Amino acid sequence: MSAGGEKGGGEEGGGEERGREGGREAGTEPWRARLEEEERRVEEGGGRARQARQARLGRGTAIGRIEALVDPGSFVELARHVKHRFAAQSDVLASNRPPGDGLRAGFARVAGRPVAVYAHDPTVLRGALGHAASRKLVRLLDAALARDLPVLSLVDCDGVRVDEGTFAVDAYGEVIDRTIRLRARGLQLTLVCGLGVGAAAYQAALTDLVGMVEGQSFLFITGAKLTRVMTGQEVGLEELGGPAMHASTTGACHAVLEDEAAGVAWLRRALALLTDARVDTGDAPGRPTPEVGAIVPTDPRRGYDARKVLEALTDRGTLLELGAPFARNLLTAFGRLGGRAVAFLASQPQHRAGCLDVDASRKGSAFVRLASKRGLPLVTLCDVPGYWPGKEQEQGGILPFGAELLDAYGRCRSPRLAVLLRKSYGGANVLSYAADYRLALPTAQVAPMGVDAAERLAMPPLGEDAGDAERAVHDAERERFRARWLALHGDVWAAAHEGYVDRVVPPEALRASLCEALVALEGEP
Repeated sequence: MSAGGEKGGGEEGGGEERGREGGREAGTEPWRARLEEEERRVEEGGGRARQARQARLGRGTAIGRIEALVDPGSFVELARHVKHRFAAQSDVLASNRPPGDGLRAGFARVAGRPVAVYAHDPTVLRGALGHAASRKLVRLLDAALARDLPVLSLVDCDGVRVDEGTFAVDAYGEVIDRTIRLRARGLQLTLVCGLGVGAAAYQAALTDLVGMVEGQSFLFITGAKLTRVMTGQEVGLEELGGPAMHASTTGACHAVLEDEAAGVAWLRRALALLTDARVDTGDAPGRPTPEVGAIVPTDPRRGYDARKVLEALTDRGTLLELGAPFARNLLTAFGRLGGRAVAFLASQPQHRAGCLDVDASRKGSAFVRLASKRGLPLVTLCDVPGYWPGKEQEQGGILPFGAELLDAYGRCRSPRLAVLLRKSYGGANVLSYAADYRLALPTAQVAPMGVDAAERLAMPPLGEDAGDAERAVHDAERERFRARWLALHGDVWAAAHEGYVDRVVPPEALRASLCEALVALEGEP
């Protein structure tokens, strides 16, 4: 008995020992403390104090911005523990060596769509990108290219980390290379949440769409200090590279958002329109649009807001305009027609009478290329009296930039539809000439130029010394010229009889006709 009892006691003792070992497995092993410490350091980024400062300013952290954008629990991070190896290069690098190296990057889902996403960490050396973080970003962009993933970037980056020398420069060059490769056939959307300096600004400008947060985001190549040293100019950040400047002057910013939450919502809307070809919006394709007739005046000299025409035609609540303050004479927007994602261009008669110019040509050509790359049908609403004349336009490049718009329309691989709303004159017929299908309202005109311009060219005004009889003859000839011109070009039926216009439709049937044409051209109901 005693032997058995001792044996039994020994088994019990062994069980206690194994239980203690099991306890270590449950949370007391030495490696677990190291793991928890490393995870804590990842989440601290550049330090709790710097993160607290971001919060006081109403700005997010890198991981906070990503989590606000992507579906909950969907983010899978690349190289979250990577560190730079340049501590010996400078005291600054030696004291700033957190895991992740100032960049959070990985894969996630947004409304169920798989995406690649990254965010600079402004608490680590102001988000400046070094060798290790750049190599991480190259991995992410390579994977996005191979798997055709949209890339969403949340920019807050003070450029290349100069203390790492050519190692950082070379690695960021690889990032730019991958961004350019993705530009050819991928989708890249950017929200600038803070700084974008130097190479980071160029990288943002190379993406398809850029949004900027008002009051806290800036894109520039050389900062205010260097500008003052090199040129003597005193210039503030807003003037140098703020959202309002880029939105209205350079066209590098497609949307100005009031805060980061609005910026995230804009990214999600743009992503949906550029990746979900068809959704059920509940708006019937055949919905009548009589309001179009009330919006578009018959008087060719009267202005109106073409944005209201777009709102009337598109599925309710789906219109997303891009670059509104830049080249205001041409509207660019995404929206839906009968659930289909569509890219829209529209002449805007409220500004420069809707004439094309240098900036409109730049804006239009970039937009057409994006629509073609994404395979989105392109609908152009035309009410254009020609090109804006003048020395400034010729010297500013209307020839090369206008040619870019011609080239973009000519190369567009997606279905192209044009709607002649009121007038389409001269070389500005570029907006409709390449269309696969052309609709027109009954009050539209297609002509080499407007009757007033044609008259001035054909019949210059008389001199001051002309007599009454000569003036009477001249006036009669003018009236005959105008009558002949209007008989040839004064209404839409001349263009329809010549075959330039495929169908003339009343305003109330315009939406339904567009939806029918899209079904026919795309080959899918």
